[in-house]
Amino acid sequence: MRNILNPLLDILRRGDSAIFGTIVEQHGSAPRGSGAKMLVTADGTLYGTIGGGPVEGGSQHRAATMFKEDSDFLLLSYNLDNETAANAGMVCGGAVKVLLRRITPEHLPLFEEIKSAYAGRRRPVLVISLPADGVPQLTLLSNGTFIGAELDEDTAGEVLHKTQKCRTPYTLGATSGLFYVEPQIDTGTLWLVGAGHVSLATAKAAAFVDFTVRVMDDRAEFANSSRFPKAEDVQVLKDFSNCFPTLGPDDYVVIVTRGHSHDREVLEQALANSPGYIGMIGSRKKRDTTYRLLQEKGVTEKQLTAVHCPIGLSIGADTPEEIAICIVGELIRHRAGIER
Repeated sequence: MRNILNPLLDILRRGDSAIFGTIVEQHGSAPRGSGAKMLVTADGTLYGTIGGGPVEGGSQHRAATMFKEDSDFLLLSYNLDNETAANAGMVCGGAVKVLLRRITPEHLPLFEEIKSAYAGRRRPVLVISLPADGVPQLTLLSNGTFIGAELDEDTAGEVLHKTQKCRTPYTLGATSGLFYVEPQIDTGTLWLVGAGHVSLATAKAAAFVDFTVRVMDDRAEFANSSRFPKAEDVQVLKDFSNCFPTLGPDDYVVIVTRGHSHDREVLEQALANSPGYIGMIGSRKKRDTTYRLLQEKGVTEKQLTAVHCPIGLSIGADTPEEIAICIVGELIRHRAGIER
């Protein structure tokens, strides 16, 4: 949603409409899964992607016809058998259903609330009805309140119950019909403590896959926006004694300072804050020494088992750029909910 949200808001605020496309069902090894999105404007501009190839090309073409025919929605089915995929130069097969829905200025409050929820680090839930007859309607659950089309009490209760535990899109069969439910998960804020070579490469790779990047170091010649143009915030610290505000499950702390004592100080703060992910660079020997000293200060073994150290996927990385790929790969795996 994030990659199409700002252009969609701009379009709606001008009083125009756009075609919102999302994969609502996927089977097999399709190029993109449920929740992938694109936005098509009246002049044919495309934002986002639902996987390229015949699915995206066909959907973009049909979206253009919706403007000409003034239609409100289409539900498209694509079956990418091996031959079809090969002819399109793809290695993925599978089947997908794509919902194309006209979004008009009357939907502006719903999408503005999604933007506000992201800024407030809340997790809104988008619900789209998939009726056998009639136009699919959009509803947003945000901060305990439903915005948009009304949901019956049973469906609303089921959505509230299930999305407390679910991070991925799902279809809900209720007494009132079928619904596509999509939790709008924060893509994550990466707190890079240390601004050296590994941090620099990691910031670039993390920003590329939609993490919000914040960098901090006590050296102004390293921690500056010229070196980290993709970072949302770069701080020059007086020292490492008070690095973080209150952190939550969508915060990722990566500790790559220039010294073991700094790493230990930052790690102690991170453990006290309980972010969603903590990783620290260093050898197993360094890790064991750091852990022992922290345990002497009251940190428990259970707390330390949550730390990823040595950090990153084990793929034989050597250079700062290779190490950054390992680190960001591990961040992506954690964000996807895949256990290590």
